[in-house]
Amino acid sequence: MTYVMDMHTHTIASGHAYSTLQENIAVAKERGLKFLGLSEHGPAVAGGPSTLYFQNYKIIPREYGDLRLFCGIEVNITDYEGHLDLDDFTMSRMDYCIASMHTMIVTPGSARENTQAAIHAMENPLVKILGHPDDSRYPMDYEELVRAAAQLHVALEVNNSSLHPLSSRQGARENICTMLEACMRYRVSVIVGTDSHICSSVGDFTQADALLREVGFPEELIVNTDPGRIGEVVNISP
Repeated sequence: MTYVMDMHTHTIASGHAYSTLQENIAVAKERGLKFLGLSEHGPAVAGGPSTLYFQNYKIIPREYGDLRLFCGIEVNITDYEGHLDLDDFTMSRMDYCIASMHTMIVTPGSARENTQAAIHAMENPLVKILGHPDDSRYPMDYEELVRAAAQLHVALEVNNSSLHPLSSRQGARENICTMLEACMRYRVSVIVGTDSHICSSVGDFTQADALLREVGFPEELIVNTDPGRIGEVVNISP
């Protein structure tokens, strides 16, 4: 499969990543991407950017030859009620928002609590993608999660970084397979993200792609193989 967009990437602004925006753009262009998403961690992450950083996205050019840049955020889910670590006004001025759970922000709860936290976050109309719902430290009811994603028109992420042998996330392969099975039953779309924290990973979907092929996941349910579907995960017209 050919992937035309990588909407989950980080730069040195996130505090624990190692490449600049220009370095990420260069690799994205080399790999033939049409769309690149900048999704720095929300302000609750130690060392990450402040609210002002996101409010200043307006100064960043969006066109780089054949590549279009979208400036967003990986906002943090902060509790089981699905509250986020950035206000709606600031998020509304961005191109898109990913919502994710991180152990340094919210203590893992029961499967019920974790699932409800994710669903409540997805109920925010500014959230377009649910990031890496694949960590056994946050057990989830994937049937309920996928049904909610279908109703709320949120893409569930297949995170390539989660499948890395050194990933801190636990049970990702098994959890992604369970999620994909439910997505196939309910015809719910996923988006593959690299979760790059260094430029060499931008646009490299190798491990996620292998898993999708292994389970026979239909390409028509993968958002980022079709450039015409970019409008499903950004808040502005392509």
